Amino acid sequence: MVIASVPLVLPLAELGPESLSLAGGKATALGALLRAGLPVPPGYVVTTEAFRRRDQDAQVSEAIRAAYRRLEVGPVAVRSSSTTEDQPGAAFAGQHDTFLNVVGEDAVLTAVHRCWASLWTERAVDYRSELGLDDAASSMAVVVQAMVDSEVAGVIFTADPVSGARELAAVDASPGLGEAVAAGLVTPDHYLVHKRTGRARTITLGRAEVAIRSVRGGGVTQTTGAVGTTPVLTRSQLRELTRLATRIERLFGQPQDIEWALADGRFHILQARAMTALPTPVDVSRAQRAMATMLAELLPIRPTPMDVTSWTAAGYAGVELFVGSMGVRPRSFEDLLVEQDGVLVELVPVAPRVGPSTPVRMLRSAVHGDRYSREVLMDDPRMRRFLAGVSDGLGRDLTLLPYADLEPTMTGALELFVSALELRSRFLARAVLALGRFQITLRLLNRGRLIGTLMAGVETRTAETNRWLEELADRIRADAELARTFVEQPADRIRATLAASPSGVGFLADFDAFLRVHGHRESLLLYVSQPCWRDAPETVLALLKASAGQPAAATANGTARAERELFAHPLTRLPPIRRRVEVQLERARGFTQFREDTHYYATMAQPVVRRILLEYGRRLTDVGALAAPEEVFWLRRDELALTWPPGPEDRDRLRALVEHRRRVSATLGRRPVVDRRYLSVPPKDGSTLARGTAGAAGVATGPVRIIRSAAEFDRLQPGEVLVAPYTNPSWTPLFRRAAAVVVDTGGPGSHAAIVAREYGIPAVLGTLDAVDTLAEGSLVTVDGNRGVVLPG
Repeated sequence: MVIASVPLVLPLAELGPESLSLAGGKATALGALLRAGLPVPPGYVVTTEAFRRRDQDAQVSEAIRAAYRRLEVGPVAVRSSSTTEDQPGAAFAGQHDTFLNVVGEDAVLTAVHRCWASLWTERAVDYRSELGLDDAASSMAVVVQAMVDSEVAGVIFTADPVSGARELAAVDASPGLGEAVAAGLVTPDHYLVHKRTGRARTITLGRAEVAIRSVRGGGVTQTTGAVGTTPVLTRSQLRELTRLATRIERLFGQPQDIEWALADGRFHILQARAMTALPTPVDVSRAQRAMATMLAELLPIRPTPMDVTSWTAAGYAGVELFVGSMGVRPRSFEDLLVEQDGVLVELVPVAPRVGPSTPVRMLRSAVHGDRYSREVLMDDPRMRRFLAGVSDGLGRDLTLLPYADLEPTMTGALELFVSALELRSRFLARAVLALGRFQITLRLLNRGRLIGTLMAGVETRTAETNRWLEELADRIRADAELARTFVEQPADRIRATLAASPSGVGFLADFDAFLRVHGHRESLLLYVSQPCWRDAPETVLALLKASAGQPAAATANGTARAERELFAHPLTRLPPIRRRVEVQLERARGFTQFREDTHYYATMAQPVVRRILLEYGRRLTDVGALAAPEEVFWLRRDELALTWPPGPEDRDRLRALVEHRRRVSATLGRRPVVDRRYLSVPPKDGSTLARGTAGAAGVATGPVRIIRSAAEFDRLQPGEVLVAPYTNPSWTPLFRRAAAVVVDTGGPGSHAAIVAREYGIPAVLGTLDAVDTLAEGSLVTVDGNRGVVLPG
């Protein structure tokens, strides 16, 4: 119907590119799809002219009613189609309202009015404001379209939204209407499909928490879904959907976000719009992938500006020195950083430079280097100077220093860390060559898969630390009063409760003795913003709480089994060959001991640096430049160079910097520091919940327990599968209680893998997303032989 020459309603099939201002983005795209012969349900658009005249002209309502009568399809879907949505860079996904299974003229008219009103919801106004769109220029058209009562529905992206790969399509599918998928109410089946062949590269089954279905007479209902054991789309359906999506991508000339529905064996296209925020695909070399894997393990959470400019930078400088001794030249630390207003956004894994002289320099370094032993390390004059510097740094009264002297004091403390890491160059090349030589021997004996387990059978400072903790746990289990305190009290109240009882006081004395020796253990290696055990003893008490009231965990000696298998080989039964293999094994194990011990000692400098930074923070808090001493970690190191005391302008500037950087960090959320496109994980198949790298052999079944940080250590119960975003040596005492370990970062050489092999529990490392995809409490089977997590 046409009123005053400007149409109030138009059939979708009559819309062209010139219709955008009249029909909005969604309707205009549907018109293009219909004209191209794609399977789009019939319908019409209530134009922006009707929206403009909605309060002045009674003919608007009659035009909407008459168009519905002409459609003659019964139930319809009523969807918004504003002039600013479904445009490149402005998808408006979920910002405006949609109404499904609308029956009758009155109901359609009401739904149209509600779509109009959704243009002015708080979320839509805020969204336009974020994108810099003019509210006054926004107008609303409404699509009224035959309802598809789908058995299965969802979305398909014609490029992988995670990696940006244009050769892949990503499909989400779930039973019922597609609104459950679009609104995020359900975990759908997820397929990553090769567009050229239509074959699935990965299939991840969903959980079907809910299903939305039409109700006779109008409206929809939400019911509890039924978890399936097979994908909801067949292979042929997946090929057909991918073929349709590829046609749509070619039609519009760019990657598309497409809503679809499957009813009576036929696909229907409900919407198509340009994909927004699509990552640029990256071409990753093997060296970059290795670098990315290492960085993702070392920096699993976003470091603060102070971390990056002090402790993390010093750690990288130390790495440059000891790998440089072998002819490997890492790129400068600054080359890796992508920052926004002083906040680290991303670390780009730029591959180190390796030249033709590198093998020669490595051999020379091995010849002139030493075989690692703790006695040789502790006798090195540089090590003695390091330990003396740490002792001096921890004992110094920082409150007596003038403000200007804090900077050289911190420089000296950071140099301690660098010097401890540089000490690795004395042993590194020889340890690497010994490990490589033993790996070759194992492959010749067809025992290559045993390398990781065999490397775990060595004494390290980490193992000593864990044994002492287990002794404390044994003491708790043997004393009813201590056990009751650890079971009943939260970790942050245990110390105060123990201090009020005679047995508790005695236990605290031993606990404090433990902290004096091992209290420098870090929560995260390259972070000075995170307190060590001595500064946050509740972390260790949480570890002990996890053991209280439970029997001592049995430790399976996987290393001993691996040794028996190695020396059962016919060749190793010959005495000369056995002796040679035994020597190689002992020297190769020196690599594990070297790495673990030097890590343990180097981190002794962390609490020294942290004390200095908190002293800065205390002084800045006293003069009103910060709200609390810990806020100093939101500053960069160079921003501490102030005339003391700071004037009002400097105080205001520092407070503003802290507040702004907190906001920037919050907007980044849990975005990984290392882009996951640089990391490699084998594809999942239909039955796999998570896949990574095989870290420790074996198969175990148990309920999932997700532990995101040290504050949650006490949540792990015996027999549960520990699932974590990262681990480091301070986490490994938990492994005694776990049935298996699954970690989003790391690889076969990580601390988690080494300790898991030592304790004889399966481990899967580098899964990238197990923390987000595995359901807490669900029963899973961890296959450490294949590096997969399966339904229990």
